[in-house]
Amino acid sequence: MRKALLFGASVPLVLFLGTDATSISSGIFPNSTVTVNAQNYAVGALTRHSSNSCGGSASVTVCHSASPFLTKVAVAVGLRVLPVQGTTAINITGTNAGVSGTRGGFCADVTGGMLVPGTNTQTNASGNAITHQNAFATGRSWTFTFNAGATPGLVELYTVVNCVDGDGRAGGADQWAFNSSKVLADDCTPVRLFVNAPGVTATGDGCADGYGNYSVLGSATTPNIGNSQFAVEAHGLPPQSAALVMLSLGANPPPFDMAPLGAPGCVLRTAMQFQLGAITGPGDAVRSEGKMTLPIPIPNDSTLRGLVIAMQVGAIDLKPIRAFPMVVTNGIEIKLQ
Repeated sequence: MRKALLFGASVPLVLFLGTDATSISSGIFPNSTVTVNAQNYAVGALTRHSSNSCGGSASVTVCHSASPFLTKVAVAVGLRVLPVQGTTAINITGTNAGVSGTRGGFCADVTGGMLVPGTNTQTNASGNAITHQNAFATGRSWTFTFNAGATPGLVELYTVVNCVDGDGRAGGADQWAFNSSKVLADDCTPVRLFVNAPGVTATGDGCADGYGNYSVLGSATTPNIGNSQFAVEAHGLPPQSAALVMLSLGANPPPFDMAPLGAPGCVLRTAMQFQLGAITGPGDAVRSEGKMTLPIPIPNDSTLRGLVIAMQVGAIDLKPIRAFPMVVTNGIEIKLQ
């Protein structure tokens, strides 16, 4: 029986096809069709859940292990909150001391914007998915660029990495995993980005929660005078957690690192002239699925034009890693247009 070894967006997928071994070393994109020896094979989402990733799906006879294993995925992002058409670098790295060598593959996709390839990476035609070019190239780290595009709002990046020994076989020595703080996670934790509408500007990063996730704060609507539908969104917070909305008037409030309060690295970016208590929405704690939408209707009063409001959200960390168990989003400044 011939095996066709398909090095998927993050993984080799093995399809039993005949009698000789055939290998394709370029990556595979999510939700695509792969043609091998004139036969078409559907590839699933790859980056979302283990039942449709490196472990295979109904259309793939044999792949890697059905479950993720001990590969650790790290995603480093330059800017998490951007203006429309803004760009930032993203690096994805897989580590696994139990897999010999330094070879590997990856797949990532975004729910908005566009990915721009870097060294040994390639994107699909629509630019919303990226993978390696050569699975046999040395290296388990890939850097590429995210372009925010023209549509404001939340963007989620999903990724999976496979560390391989380079023997050309889909054996147990090749181990894959999603981005997640949970060992052997069956679901990927998305990296959250936000694209702000004109008139809303990010003023600095937030801090990671105990699961290593960062929250984002922004607005998908322009703060025009008379915009009764203007609202601010926060995503990636601890779910069902006590939260504090912090606001102040005026631009450029001096930042304050909360290290003296027991939360080093968490920087307050408002003067906290106004505060509002809230509760984040429900969801999975490991994936930091808490979110909230804050309506801020803007009066139809031209004398308000040019007013700047600084804003930030803090929440109680459900897995505290600091003496003061609080995490904060990035700060934003809203300038009424």
